[in-house]
Amino acid sequence: MAKGISFCICLLFTCSLGFKYFQSKIPNGDSVPHPCKPNYLWHGVGHRNELGGGSRNPFGEDFDAAGKIWTQELCRKDSDGDGKTNGEELGDPNCVWRENAIPDKNAFSHPGVCEPYNSDLCRPKNTWVQCELETFKCDAINQPDVKSKTLRYPQTKVPNLETNYFCMTLELPNDGDYHLIATTPYIDNEYVMHHILLFGCEDSVTQGTVPTECGMGSDKCRTIIGAWAVGGNGECSHKDVGFRIGQKGFKFAMMQFHWNNPELRADYVDSSGMTLYFTPNRRPNDAAIMMVGQEYLEIPPGKDRVEVDAVCSAQDTRIIFTGPVYITKAFNHMHYLGREEYIDQYRNGVKIKTLTNEPDYSYDRPRFLEYDSSIEVLPGDELRTKCVFKSSSKSFTTFQGDATSDEMCYGFLTVHPITNIRVPYCVSWNGISLIKLYSNQVINGCDRTVFSNTSHPDMVEIYRKIDERCLPLSKCLEECKEVVKEIKLHPCMQGDIGESMKWFARLSKNVDVLTFYSKIESCDLEILREDMINQMRRETNGGSNIFPHILTVVSVLIFIFF
Repeated sequence: MAKGISFCICLLFTCSLGFKYFQSKIPNGDSVPHPCKPNYLWHGVGHRNELGGGSRNPFGEDFDAAGKIWTQELCRKDSDGDGKTNGEELGDPNCVWRENAIPDKNAFSHPGVCEPYNSDLCRPKNTWVQCELETFKCDAINQPDVKSKTLRYPQTKVPNLETNYFCMTLELPNDGDYHLIATTPYIDNEYVMHHILLFGCEDSVTQGTVPTECGMGSDKCRTIIGAWAVGGNGECSHKDVGFRIGQKGFKFAMMQFHWNNPELRADYVDSSGMTLYFTPNRRPNDAAIMMVGQEYLEIPPGKDRVEVDAVCSAQDTRIIFTGPVYITKAFNHMHYLGREEYIDQYRNGVKIKTLTNEPDYSYDRPRFLEYDSSIEVLPGDELRTKCVFKSSSKSFTTFQGDATSDEMCYGFLTVHPITNIRVPYCVSWNGISLIKLYSNQVINGCDRTVFSNTSHPDMVEIYRKIDERCLPLSKCLEECKEVVKEIKLHPCMQGDIGESMKWFARLSKNVDVLTFYSKIESCDLEILREDMINQMRRETNGGSNIFPHILTVVSVLIFIFF
C-alpha cells in the first residue's frame, strides 16, 4: 500500500481510538442505533461525528458536565429534547446501571439526536446530522466502452423473522466477452438490507423466477464476483483484474440477499439488487474473491477481549492453489462485537506480509484495502486470520451465525489468476481444516467417508449394536454403555474432529444422524461418572476410608452440574 494511504489510515485510527474508551462508561455505549441510517450504529455517541472525535452533541456535552460518569441525574435528563430520558434511550430506564454491568435492555435510540429524526419537533434541531452515504468513486466506470446493467429481485415479501437468506439465479450479459470491473448496490428497502453477495455459477444452472430461501452459497455457484454490506457504497476492481462474464466467463450469477428484520415486521417488501459495470476491454487477469477465516465461534459474555484464530495452512494452500496466485484487494468482516482483525501471510513459518491490519474495526465502515503491487501467495504459504471481539454488553454466549446478532470472522481476498484456484475458500472449524474435511482427507486418524458409512465392513457391526442396544432421548441403558464406550474410541469421535462432525450433523438436520448422536449421548454422563470414580480409585489405590465419602461428593457434584 502506498505510504500516503497508510499514513491517512494511521491518522484515522489515531483519531478514532479515543472515544472507544468512553463507550464502556454508559449503558449500551457500543450499540447505539443511528437515527437516520437503518442498520447502522452511531459509534461516537457523544459526538456530532458518528465515528467519534470533534465537537460534542447535546448528550456529549451533558456527559462531559457530569464528569464523564453515568449518574442518576444524567440518566434522567433528556439531553436531545425529544421527550425520552437518556436512560430510556440507552436501555437503562430505571437508572440502575453501573459500569461493567449488563444493561436491562438494548439501546432504543440516540440520546444526543432528537427522534423521530424528521419530525416537526426534531427537524430544526437536527440540521447538523449527516444522513447521506459517501459517493462512490471509480474512474474506470466513466470510460466510453463501459456498460452497466442492474440485476434486481422482483418485489418480494420479507419474512417476519430477524434473519433471512434468500437467493435467486439471474442471467448475466452474454452478448460479448466482458470483465466485470465494478458493482454498486441498488437498495430498495434500507430497513432490511444487510448484505448482497453475487456468486458466479456453472453453465448448467438456469435463470430463476422468484427468490427462494437459501443458505450461504451453492454447489453450482461458489465463486464470489461481487459483494456489498451495510456501510459500503460500491466496489471498484484493481486496474489489473476483472471478473470474467459473458461468452467466455460466467453466464449466470446467484444473487444472495441477507435481510435483517429485527423488528419482525410482516409488512416489509424489497426489490433491491446490484448494478454491474463491465467492459469488453478486458484487464490482464481474471479474478475471484476468496474467503478465509473461522467457521466456529463461541464468544462468552461479559468479556473485554476475546481472541479467535484461524489458519489456512501450508497443506491447505497446496490443495487449493495449483500455482502462484496474487492478491490485489482485501477486506475484513465481523459483526458488531468485532473490534480488531488481522490477516498475515507466512512462508516456512516466518511472517512475510501483513494483508489486513485493522486495530479499530467498525462493521458499519468496511475498509477495502487495495495494494499498489499485487501480493504473491505460493502453494505452501500460510494465511493466518485473527479476530478480536468485545462482549462486555452481552449477557449470553454469542456463536458463529448468519444473523447480525451472531458473529463472523472472515477475510475476503481478491485473487488471480482464477485458473490457479481450485477452491475459492479456506476456512477452519475450530482447529479443523474444512478443506481437508470436505475433500474427505483423513484427519487425525479419522476417515469420515468410512465412519459415516453404516454399511462399511469396518462400521457395520458397531452401528448394528448401537441400533439394537441404545435408545434416543433416553436414560443410559446398561447394554448401551459398553457399545458407546467402544465407538467413543474411534478417531472420528475424539477431539476437534469429533466435535466438528457432531456440529455439522446438527446443521444437516438429518433425522437418522441426529438419532445416532442422541443414542450415544444418552450414556455420556454415566460414562463420565465411571471414569471419574475409576480415576480416583487409581489415585487412592482403593484403600482409603475416606474414599466412599469422596464418591458420594463426586456423584452429587455430577448430578448438580451435569
